[in-house]
Amino acid sequence: MPGTKLLTKLDAATGLRLAWRTAQDLGYSLTPLGEGANRFTATKGSMLGSFLAGALAPYCAFEISTGSYSDANEIILEKNSPGLLIGKMGLNKVNRQADELIAAIVNAIEREGGTILERKDF
Repeated sequence: MPGTKLLTKLDAATGLRLAWRTAQDLGYSLTPLGEGANRFTATKGSMLGSFLAGALAPYCAFEISTGSYSDANEIILEKNSPGLLIGKMGLNKVNRQADELIAAIVNAIEREGGTILERKDF
């Protein structure tokens, strides 16, 4: 799945909680964040609505996870592949939603005193 990876010195658990709260503030439906969790799913829209309305109502389902390394931690947002039915316009809307979410996560990390060492789209 395509997505974006952020590298930060902020610890992984704090980064995941910030990402979860940020997605919640932006109106995403979220899977619960249990003790020791390192991932959650953020969804917006309806799969049925996307099927019926195509590009007018794209369905966003983003997997957000964390990883820890000795020199940094990563927060990864993986985008869903909305399929052929929504076309280029719908795909652009899904990409824009992902970009808005990742920008809001970056802002939340920076407000918490963290810094983004690297941003990489894949």
